Amino acid sequence: MIEAVAQIGKLALESKRKSTVDQLIEDPGYPYSLNILLSEKNGEFFWEGTEIEETSDDFRQYLFRNGSSRGTNYSPTARITTLSNTFQQKVLGWFKKTQRSGNSTNPYFSAIYQLLIDRQDSILTELEEKFTQLNDRAIISLKINGQFLYDIPAFVDAFLFLVNEKDLELSASNQVCSICGQRKDIVIGKMSVFRFYTLDKPGFVAGGFDEQQAWRNYPVCLTCKTFIEEGRRIIEDRLRFNFYGLSYLLVPKFILSPNLDDEDYQSIFEFLYSQDKEVRLQHKKAQSFMTTEEDILETLADVNNTLAINLMFLQKIQSAERILLLIEDVLPSRLKELFKAKIHVEKLLYSEGTHPFHFGFIRTFFSGSVDKYFLDIVESVFRERSLHFPFLLKFIMQEIRKDFYEAESNSSFFYKVRQAIAVILFLEQSGVLGTKGGNTMGSRFDSLFEVFGQQMDTNEKKAIFLLGALTQMLLDVQQSKRNSKPFLKQLMSLKMDERTMKGLLPKVINKLQEYEAYQRSHQQLAEEISTLFMTAQKNWKMSIDELNFYFVCGMNLVSKVKENLFTKEEAAIDAE
Repeated sequence: MIEAVAQIGKLALESKRKSTVDQLIEDPGYPYSLNILLSEKNGEFFWEGTEIEETSDDFRQYLFRNGSSRGTNYSPTARITTLSNTFQQKVLGWFKKTQRSGNSTNPYFSAIYQLLIDRQDSILTELEEKFTQLNDRAIISLKINGQFLYDIPAFVDAFLFLVNEKDLELSASNQVCSICGQRKDIVIGKMSVFRFYTLDKPGFVAGGFDEQQAWRNYPVCLTCKTFIEEGRRIIEDRLRFNFYGLSYLLVPKFILSPNLDDEDYQSIFEFLYSQDKEVRLQHKKAQSFMTTEEDILETLADVNNTLAINLMFLQKIQSAERILLLIEDVLPSRLKELFKAKIHVEKLLYSEGTHPFHFGFIRTFFSGSVDKYFLDIVESVFRERSLHFPFLLKFIMQEIRKDFYEAESNSSFFYKVRQAIAVILFLEQSGVLGTKGGNTMGSRFDSLFEVFGQQMDTNEKKAIFLLGALTQMLLDVQQSKRNSKPFLKQLMSLKMDERTMKGLLPKVINKLQEYEAYQRSHQQLAEEISTLFMTAQKNWKMSIDELNFYFVCGMNLVSKVKENLFTKEEAAIDAE
């Protein structure tokens, strides 16, 4: 996955024609620069004065990169706070630190440092006069012989060394980089780009638990480190998405070497490197199944299998990072399958565009302390790995029962059950939820069960589903005649067992008769339920959760049952 991040960074720098140094330089963001002007001849430096200039659009020339607030920057260029303090801490402090390299002294920087020390009173006096007249924000920098720091190799080399100094604490010479595969002068083994890789645990240390040999785990050259840093920056800015209390990074990985002239690649690059995250690829709205916000999965689904998708779910704990889940090498063909499943569910259960399906439906039933289970489901969907249906029902029914207690006055029960049905249908269509199969008899509801009943593969499951629909018809009658639903108490908080379920049918029939609402259609449905019960297995072998899930599905999809059962005239009467 790190190789994919480096690939993105390399392509970005190449497309922008930016060098390794360019990628590390930051925009100081101030409108003016106070420059200390020096000249150099035969290794001797002279102070020539100071100047004010408007900062150029090409901010690279100042070689600015912010460092510690109490320490130095990575070059002697700094944003001015208090002029004297900035000069002492950021300018003189930088030269004091950089003039020594190991046990030796750098004569170039040492000479500049000594000149600045000797002339600091005059330099500060002149800078103060200009800064007071300016009355605006400014940076402080240097020019030597009219050249900016970016154009002086000694400053560029020092800049690169300081940026990589921490990583160079653990390095090796003349070794092969694990990213580019080339032998390089220096490779590092303690890269700080990603915070989940540490060397304070035995599992990360190679070479007999000797930390000095840990570079062998993942040797990376400084050039590839730059590519990884740029790739991480782009991914953080462009491809980090919120995900129901979590977040994930989407990392495209090109299987073949990308051709920048190819239309598919150009559309992907346009998104990755554009300034506005809301740019729409191919000028169409991406209907994401990941979240309600937009991402590029739909566009990537239309790309040939020349790239793969990596999804990395990270948790930040202070300065450290922890990988919660890494899903690698998801092909566009798999994304197409998932979008087909999403569209299938939406057409079956919702009016067009009203409730676009996404993983938030699943999150409804797997939140809080069960984040791990939620991520397991996400991984199973992308990897097309089978899920255990009873395991899902345990958590689904927990949430449904919470809303059932207010089912009489709150419509959230209906919507939550509909979400649960959508989740099961999506998982079925995604190929991660199979069926065991069983002996079933034909009925007038076969077309309904073909669409909604892949899990209802036995007569008893079908009977329970239809009983739920008949019970909902009774509840609708009660609501119409009494403005209440007292029969809900008979459903035992959706914890009915096999015996209770079988005994519920005569109670429903009796109540419909009491309300003089037992129509011919109700009778036909009751007969169908009775027949299915009689032809069911002796021992149902279903958990309480599974029994009651089929029951609430029937309650929720009562309109679909009516479409199969009622004549148009009866449907109109029932609606009254």
